[in-house]
Amino acid sequence: MNNINIYAHKSGPLSKAFLKVVGLTDAKLVEVTDQTCADMVLLTGTDDLRALYNKEQIFCVLQTSGQRVATNQPENVCLIDTRMLFDGDKGIQLLLAQIDKLKATKTESVASNVELPKFSDVPTFDKSYLVLVIDDQEQNLRIAEAVLGKHSVVVARSFQDAMLKLGENYFDAVLTDMDMPPDKYYSSLNLDHYAVDEKIQYGFAVVLEMTRRGMPVAVVTDGNHHEGWVSAMFDRIKGTIVNGKKVLFFNNIGKRWDKALKCLMEEEPLPS
Repeated sequence: MNNINIYAHKSGPLSKAFLKVVGLTDAKLVEVTDQTCADMVLLTGTDDLRALYNKEQIFCVLQTSGQRVATNQPENVCLIDTRMLFDGDKGIQLLLAQIDKLKATKTESVASNVELPKFSDVPTFDKSYLVLVIDDQEQNLRIAEAVLGKHSVVVARSFQDAMLKLGENYFDAVLTDMDMPPDKYYSSLNLDHYAVDEKIQYGFAVVLEMTRRGMPVAVVTDGNHHEGWVSAMFDRIKGTIVNGKKVLFFNNIGKRWDKALKCLMEEEPLPS
């Protein structure tokens, strides 16, 4: 087995037991103190997994008996039943073989600073607006800042982030993605039921929360209408009135927030 550079996040009894058992095998384990230097990150809960997850490293989540964690995790996430650690040589060897396989097939990183295209068809606006843009993808937020440069733009990277930034503020318009990772804004939601890369349709929550506060909303999705029911629905339903405010749905303009804003604020209103 190749060397494993391992980073134990919030080291505790479980992670120490794991490291000790692995240390008894012929695995060449190198413990590092910086996550960026690690091949594998060792965790004892999915809350930390959500905070640290990326596609380039292997993530091993130690589970105790009775924990309920979504099993449909991405291929670089390994859920470890801690009982395997004490199942003689068989359990740990099977685990190490799984980790080695993950290490051999892990996805190479993709540069996040991809150059944006040139947008030559940005519409002309009658006035400048204060706009809240919500999207979990950095590239999409960069597009928003590029095409909405003449407006005052506040960006949010999650539904919870958006609600925190809202506070007592009032935005002229809210532009949002549809699918975003689950978070704890609604405190009763148990995130353990969701895979770390899973997304849910928070766009509908944005519509309800923002319109009841008096703000119009445009939902802009780049989802494929042949594969996703929400995008397919947007083929038929282009807009509506919710809580007395205009709401528009877009599935065929990419992430052209500027075009959505123009339609939302300066084109004919929907009939009430």
